[in-house]
Amino acid sequence: MSIRVWSVSLFCVMAGGAASAWPEDLTAARACVDVADTAARLACYDAAFAAKPVPPASPAAPDPPAASFGDNGQLQSQLKAKANLPKKLQLRVQRVVPVGQGLYRLTFENGQIWETRQADWALEFKSSDMVTISRMVFDTYQISLAGQGRSVGVKRIQ
Repeated sequence: MSIRVWSVSLFCVMAGGAASAWPEDLTAARACVDVADTAARLACYDAAFAAKPVPPASPAAPDPPAASFGDNGQLQSQLKAKANLPKKLQLRVQRVVPVGQGLYRLTFENGQIWETRQADWALEFKSSDMVTISRMVFDTYQISLAGQGRSVGVKRIQ
C-alpha cells in the first residue's frame, strides 16, 4: 500500500470516528462562545463536552516523593504527578543478591527493591554502597555507584 493511500485511509477513519460525536457537541459548545467570564466559559465547554470534574485533593497527608520514585503505577494504586517526583535519589544499599549474568537485585535502607536490567562487569554492587538512581525519559531509570561515571538500567520491583 502506498503512503498516500495509507494516509488517506487513516484520515477517513479518524474523521469518521470524530464526526459521530460532533453534531451534538458543537451545538452545545457554540453557546459557550459568547460567555465573557473565563471560568464560566470553561465550565460551559466542560458541560458541552461532558468533561468529568476533577475530584478535590485528598485531605490525607501525601506520601513523600521518594516513596513513589520508580513506581510506574503497578506498585501503588495512584501514581503521583511526575512533576513532584525527584530527578535523582541517593540511597544506601542494604542487601545485594546476584541474579546471574551480571545482574543484581538490590534492597535499600528505605525498603525499596530494584533489579538491574543491564550487566556491566565494571559495576559490582555491595552492601553499604551509596548509589544514585536517576529518572530518565519514558519512565526508565539508571543506577550508578557513588563516585563512578558508569551506570546501568534498573527497574523498581517493590
